[in-house]
Amino acid sequence: MVRIEAKQSIIYVLAVVVAVVVIVGRIKMPASADFEAAEWAVTPGGMVVQKRDSALPAAVVPTIRVKVKYGAVYHDIYISSRASFGELKKMLSERIGVHPSDQKLIYKEKERDSAAFLDAAGVKDRSKVVVEEDATAKAKRLLEMRVSEKRDKAAKRVSAISLEVDKLASKATAMEAVVSKGGRVVEEDVVGLIELLMNEVVKLEGVDVVDGDVKLQKRLQVRRVQKYVETLDLIKIKNAVPKASHGRVSQQQPPQPRFLKHQQQRQPLESVILTANWKTSDSLMLMSSASAPAPAAAAPNTAPSSATTRFDWELF
Repeated sequence: MVRIEAKQSIIYVLAVVVAVVVIVGRIKMPASADFEAAEWAVTPGGMVVQKRDSALPAAVVPTIRVKVKYGAVYHDIYISSRASFGELKKMLSERIGVHPSDQKLIYKEKERDSAAFLDAAGVKDRSKVVVEEDATAKAKRLLEMRVSEKRDKAAKRVSAISLEVDKLASKATAMEAVVSKGGRVVEEDVVGLIELLMNEVVKLEGVDVVDGDVKLQKRLQVRRVQKYVETLDLIKIKNAVPKASHGRVSQQQPPQPRFLKHQQQRQPLESVILTANWKTSDSLMLMSSASAPAPAAAAPNTAPSSATTRFDWELF
């Protein structure tokens, strides 16, 4: 028991000495926070230990000089050895003025892809690379640019037309609300609004779109305009129904009196003409006998004219 207690006391003393040494050492160390953070660390158990820096210094990527030939001129390009041929094309574009997509890089008599890396292809310091202008790639790029510009222009036109349709649609909706409540709108306004909407359809048909979202937007706008035109046609019909029914009644009644007045005006004129022309008794008898069947066969309304003729003949 005595030996065990002696061993424990010795271990305790040694622990106290170590702790004192550590404390004294920390006091004597410089008061630099960076030094303490770099040299010492506290473990999860609370022990103070020396920090181990496992981070190794990053390897320096060498920069190489590539001699690029364009036509009869050589250009020295300083670039990282781990760069790609696409990055080399971008740097060359600033020198020779050729778009990167229009360039064709040839190394060791073989065309290199833009995604390939220089070190993987074996390009080293002072290696020679030939650059040529690719006419096919240039034509393809220009065609894509034109298609893109055309698509953007069409999208802007469709967007502008859709804004105009929105303004006209609000007017059509307001007219529909008035008619649905039993009111009436000016027919000229309805016709004018229909014409404006049809003009927007003509504009949409003039937009040349091959495919894509712009074509879908164009179709949607055309259908939308057609829907509003149909709504306005219904408004026009509802708005014209009361006028049409009132006009039919007024047009059917007046023709009879106008026709009767015209006949009444013709009867005295006929009697005057007959009395003025009948100067002799023989001619009057012949003319009366010849003309008597004609009015009787023509119409029964000529009876007053014949009676007037007989009365004038007796006075004569």
